[in-house]
Amino acid sequence: MSNLPVASRVLDGFSDLQLRRLTMLYCQRLEDATAEVACAVAFSLYAKTVISKLEYEQITGADGDKASQLLLKTVLSKEDAKAARAMWQSFTDFRENNAFLKVKRILQEIDDKGDSLHKEINWAPDEVIQDCLVAIHRQHQAILKERNATLALTSFHGWTLEKTFPLDKHFTELLIIPSLRYQEQVQHELLARGREHVEWRKQTLRRELEKVRHHEIFGTSFGKCTRCLYAVISGVAGIGKTTLVQKIVHDWAVGKIYGQFHFLFQFKFRELNIYQDRTSLKQIILDSYPYLEKDLKKVLANTNRILLIFDGLDEFREPIIFPDIQAKSPNSQSKGASHLYPESWCSIPDIIRALFQGQMLPDCSVLVTTRPTALESLQMAPVHLYAEILGFSDAQIKDYFLKFNSDTKVSLEMLTYVEDNAILYTMCYNPSYCWVICSSLEATFTSPRVRDWSPPKTITQLYANYIHNILKNHSREAEEPRQLLLKTGEMAYMGVAEKVIVFGDHHFHRYGLQPSNFLSGFLMQILQKENSLKDVVYSFFHLTVQEFLAALAKFFQTPTPKLSQLLDETSTSRDGRYEIFLQFMAGLSCPATTAQLKDLIGEVPQGNVCKVVDWIKERFESAQGHKIQLLNTLHYLFEAQNKALVQETMGQVRQVDFSFQVMSPVDCYVLAVVLGPCQQLQNLHLFNCSIESWGMKSLKSVLHKCVTVRLSQNRLGDQGVKLLCEALRKPDCQMQTLELWMVNLTDGCVEDLASALSTNVSIRDLNLRDNAFTDHSVPTFLHLVENCSGLLTIDLCNNPFSGVGCQKLKLFEEKLRRTRHGLKIKV
Repeated sequence: MSNLPVASRVLDGFSDLQLRRLTMLYCQRLEDATAEVACAVAFSLYAKTVISKLEYEQITGADGDKASQLLLKTVLSKEDAKAARAMWQSFTDFRENNAFLKVKRILQEIDDKGDSLHKEINWAPDEVIQDCLVAIHRQHQAILKERNATLALTSFHGWTLEKTFPLDKHFTELLIIPSLRYQEQVQHELLARGREHVEWRKQTLRRELEKVRHHEIFGTSFGKCTRCLYAVISGVAGIGKTTLVQKIVHDWAVGKIYGQFHFLFQFKFRELNIYQDRTSLKQIILDSYPYLEKDLKKVLANTNRILLIFDGLDEFREPIIFPDIQAKSPNSQSKGASHLYPESWCSIPDIIRALFQGQMLPDCSVLVTTRPTALESLQMAPVHLYAEILGFSDAQIKDYFLKFNSDTKVSLEMLTYVEDNAILYTMCYNPSYCWVICSSLEATFTSPRVRDWSPPKTITQLYANYIHNILKNHSREAEEPRQLLLKTGEMAYMGVAEKVIVFGDHHFHRYGLQPSNFLSGFLMQILQKENSLKDVVYSFFHLTVQEFLAALAKFFQTPTPKLSQLLDETSTSRDGRYEIFLQFMAGLSCPATTAQLKDLIGEVPQGNVCKVVDWIKERFESAQGHKIQLLNTLHYLFEAQNKALVQETMGQVRQVDFSFQVMSPVDCYVLAVVLGPCQQLQNLHLFNCSIESWGMKSLKSVLHKCVTVRLSQNRLGDQGVKLLCEALRKPDCQMQTLELWMVNLTDGCVEDLASALSTNVSIRDLNLRDNAFTDHSVPTFLHLVENCSGLLTIDLCNNPFSGVGCQKLKLFEEKLRRTRHGLKIKV
């Protein structure tokens, strides 16, 4: 058997036409994958004389993405497939090079698909629509285009209830990666996914993760096969799943994408909840698209030309459990499988299962969206592509801010403020949070009378500002806005406690609310009304709005003697449902946070303020030795914005140890704030916490107070250490031991380190082992050791110094030890 990689053997068996189709199929992914290595590939092609010198110079003269685009364009412009074959061969040659990580993944896919790739490449979608269906196809597209043409978002200003934007102009592309991740909700998604998003975003920007665009879900190389039939896209609440679906539907309706599908049907799981008894796929289609009744049988006859989209699996009240097909024998599987028809009467879970298993409308395509917490139910489903929405990148956040307000100056002022607050900026990865932040800040930065208010610093202040703006503009429309809001908050708390996010009339009646008179004025901007297929349902604009209103109601209405019980019960929940609720309870104890709500809701119950403060103290004491619990408690301290409380709890702390606990930039920001009152901290252990330069931007303000700082096995990089140098330069720096081994340092940071330590008199031990320093930095290290008079030990082991470099360091050590006893330079 040949020793060639499978990918190489498979590609050798392709005809020129097949290889061209393969290259076109992977074209977009190859552009992304080769952005940093396009010049190397171009040189390989030029050396093999399959591209000209001029073409080679044009590619190498371009930057990044443009170079890779030009490379693929040049290869595909050739009449024969010599250039394409040479390009793929260069990929297999370079597959072990770390710079070709994404290319290697693509080659691995080809390895996995093997000879079956021939069949997939030869498959081409037939876009010809039957004459008898042309008219209804056009009508269906026109209706979907109209339904999805605009984004309607609530507005605080004046009496306008909505801002309506053309979808094409306001839609900001989301960051989507191919991934399969499901998790129990052990932490609130704002915290857990925020921490993960930081890492994933860094990996994507470093080009370690691939991006999936909204037009690449079906009929592209992503997924387990080219003919991807079943796809699942997950994302936290508010990340943009429904807006993404709207974009897909709209672009299909105008003929931009997915021309292989003649008909697309979109459903929301929250609307499917109304089918409490058995129904049929035909019935739910006609309930949403009644104009298809005469032609539906013909439409559904061409199953491979149909795309069904089901949005919001996590909002469906029934579990959809797939059997473990792989655990069954082939015979039992075939006997157990039963074909269902669109007219077959069955439950909604049965319809979803049958579609995924090819037992109903075989060869149709299905897309499901869900929150990650509901993904486990699909673990046994035959899904071809899993993808997760990460939200906005840094560039997309800026784009969103600029689109939000027509005054560029105001938009940039708001963005600058948010960039200086790690909590607010980290929230901006989520489009819904980004909307809340922009809406709250817009009032502060555009209205002279509102500029007297300080912009929000905490999550609680952000949502208090959000609710204040709504109430201020619309309070005259309701006779008792306070009671209406607090009753709504009680309903919201029930939803948090029972995991209810979709509310019907019976929920309103339970809390003394009237749905018929409800959605007018300010509450129109807190709740969303959705006309379901057979009923009307309501949901809060975002889950975190629901959690804030729940906290507001409980904080203002719970009798003080019962508040301790409420806090204790909610804090012992293990599934994380109350995590942000408790942060809001802590935040509402801050007078500056509730001051803007006083005129609208009334006086803050001081007994409850004291009770919450006492509870935070108790949590702090009980959290010692439990890193996650302690980290959450620090967030409570930050939200409370109570200097006396922080002084009492943190003022006497001598050691903080979060080693091996992932610390996001938000966590670092909070830690830096609550460590502010400490005069001296003996030990700060942040070993292997995934801290990067953004986290160091916050921590630099307190590091000078710490005697021993352990930051090893983080991803600080040169930029992170340059920030740390600001702490080393402070005249009152107390740092004696600094551990920075295995933190991705290079020669680029040594000048800054030497400069900072030249005036530092406290450092005694400096550990820089297992980094990437070379002989180039040896003279600077000699200067560092000579000028840092208090330094006794510097560990440079396991850095790529040559024998000559090591010898220079050891000779210098011997020279200095004549005057500085005890000095050690370890290499």
